[in-house]
Amino acid sequence: MGVGVEMGERVKIDERWRIVIPSRFRKGLLPKDELEIEERGSEIILRKVSSEDVLKEFNEIKLVVDEKLKALGAESGKHKFGGRKE
Repeated sequence: MGVGVEMGERVKIDERWRIVIPSRFRKGLLPKDELEIEERGSEIILRKVSSEDVLKEFNEIKLVVDEKLKALGAESGKHKFGGRKE
């Protein structure tokens, strides 16, 4: 278990598959914040997605295009011919 997490804290899943995060775990969270969910064996981990993480992920995306299409310019080539993640 992680630091500060006690054994035996339980929440229930309702009929619409929702859970309530106990108030002591909601520090720094606001309504509509995004959480990343990860499964590790029998554990489910929730992690707040920070705006810095989203910006970093966005900046790591690279669009590539065929060499003969580069002369068209990035903007027109991207919309006309598409691109793909590298």
